[in-house]
Amino acid sequence: MSKLEQFQSFIRSNGKDLTGVDVPVILSNEQAKLPQLKFTFGWTIEVGVSAHEHGGYCPSGIKSGSASNARDLAHDKAKEYVSGQNSLFNDRFLTILGPDIAENFLIRNRGLKSAPETYVGSKVCYRCHGSGSQSCSSCYGSGSNSCSGCHGSGRVSVSRHDSYNNRTVYTTESCSSCWGSGKKTCYTCNGSGSVTCGTCSGGGYLYHSYTIDGEAKRSTNWAYNSSDYHKWTSEFVKNSGLNLVYNLTEITEVDVEGTLDGCTFMYAFTAKLPTLQFTATIDKVDTKMCFAGKKNTTHNAGGVYDPAVWSVAQKMAGGSQSADKVALATPAVKNIIEADTTHTQIALLDENWVSTDIKDAVLSNYQNLVTQLKKQSVKGITPNMFAGLIKYTYLFFTLGMLIALLFPKFAVDSGYRMSVTQIPEWMMALLTMQFGLFGLPAVANYAFVLGLLWLSYQGVKKLYWKNISNAKIWVLAISITLLLPHMALTLYYNTVELLGHSPAMASTLVSGSLLVGLYLLVIGVKWPQKWYSKIFGLIAGVSFYCALQYGLFLINPTYGFIENNANYSGDVAALLSSGLRFMGNNLIEWALLSVGFTYFLTRRKFWLKAKTMVADYESPVLLKSMNMDK
Repeated sequence: MSKLEQFQSFIRSNGKDLTGVDVPVILSNEQAKLPQLKFTFGWTIEVGVSAHEHGGYCPSGIKSGSASNARDLAHDKAKEYVSGQNSLFNDRFLTILGPDIAENFLIRNRGLKSAPETYVGSKVCYRCHGSGSQSCSSCYGSGSNSCSGCHGSGRVSVSRHDSYNNRTVYTTESCSSCWGSGKKTCYTCNGSGSVTCGTCSGGGYLYHSYTIDGEAKRSTNWAYNSSDYHKWTSEFVKNSGLNLVYNLTEITEVDVEGTLDGCTFMYAFTAKLPTLQFTATIDKVDTKMCFAGKKNTTHNAGGVYDPAVWSVAQKMAGGSQSADKVALATPAVKNIIEADTTHTQIALLDENWVSTDIKDAVLSNYQNLVTQLKKQSVKGITPNMFAGLIKYTYLFFTLGMLIALLFPKFAVDSGYRMSVTQIPEWMMALLTMQFGLFGLPAVANYAFVLGLLWLSYQGVKKLYWKNISNAKIWVLAISITLLLPHMALTLYYNTVELLGHSPAMASTLVSGSLLVGLYLLVIGVKWPQKWYSKIFGLIAGVSFYCALQYGLFLINPTYGFIENNANYSGDVAALLSSGLRFMGNNLIEWALLSVGFTYFLTRRKFWLKAKTMVADYESPVLLKSMNMDK
């Protein structure tokens, strides 16, 4: 089998594996080429001086008096390296260059680090002019401040009751805070009028150091001593390395003269690149293909797989889930999408097996599919959110009313307890250490707050049901940090207080049945499957609800749920109104609970439903594009 036949078989078999369909490529016009490449490349070591400021701290190094002297000495040493008089950078770079030249002329390690010398100098601090101290900003150098008790007057107004004349007498007396002087010793400077200079830390001098750094930069010039080459040859060799060429000859070092002599290395090469060129015919369209290098690396494949890939990818996002699944499972389409999503390179695109136009078309169809699925995933979420808000609002309303009816004394006192609107004031008092939590020192408050913030951040990051941005994670973490202490402490103290009250079971049974009994109506409509049976269910629910309320009224004289049976409805309304006052005192808390449960539970339900739908496509990259890979 000829080289052409072998390569044709290789393309067809690989095309079948990649695309899932036959790739009917026909190769012809095989031409063997051996172009010669002549090029020079080299490295220039750029030597520079870096300045560093150290404030009042004196670093280790060569002391050079003033900062300007240290800078001049560093520059003189850098010129010495560049001139070649000192081979420090040259020797270090040659040890890096040697292994790379033998293989592929690509520098893997460009870092030459710094020269061992560090030149250190100092200058007088510009802030304190060498004294090491500066005027106190609190008292402006006077050593004292105006007394806040008497506002600097030395006297304060006082009042006293004259019982003899039965009147209030107003007068002034000497201020007890400043003993009548009108001034108090400045607490910042303790009365001295000066403080340690913060710029030089009291030393009077600022220190500067100068280090010498080197960096290697490569440049390449190409030339050809024959016309038997392709336009892509130079870029191909640059990307692939010299290990692809057939042989290297005339490897010579080029002399460099001038200011960088000794810090520049240039080399000249002559190389041969074995190449096979074909004409590939697919669907009556001809394209050029090249097969290059001693490792049989293909380059410039001319979009051979374009027809096969597009025959599969063009059906994606067309409305058929089965066609979408086939396209996403096709290796070529899958690899193109994954390479774009993860920002990686693949040979299928780098070597032009699939052209840029087809790649862009595949990605465009894929984005259309993602957009369609995102729209489907939130379809109907608004009415469901509204229904969820009604459900959870009534749930927490019923729960709050039952608590108020069971513990009427507790409900009456609810207006005196801390509400959620007082959280900012409570947090400010906590952070300013006006009290300590659990009897601990007030400084421990910061440990609690920072610890809770860290736990909240990690908890949201790991437990939230889908991937969200870092900004959203922080918003949720801060919200939890603010609300969780209030919720936890409120629940704890209210539970302790509830245990000290006796429940009013009788009145709760009658009044609470008005609220809880409404769920019978919901059950009567929700459980039946047919629309006409829902009507009967509603009628049955209303009938049962009315019968329940009338039955409680009939047995009330016997069991005494309501003391005045003659005013049964009025007393029940009074009980309910007391519960409504309790709900009004805690309206914001109940509203937050209703909105929070509606938002998170309804959205999570929709997200799980959407993830199940997307998971049916059996494509991990699609889950990632939809932020569902968590």
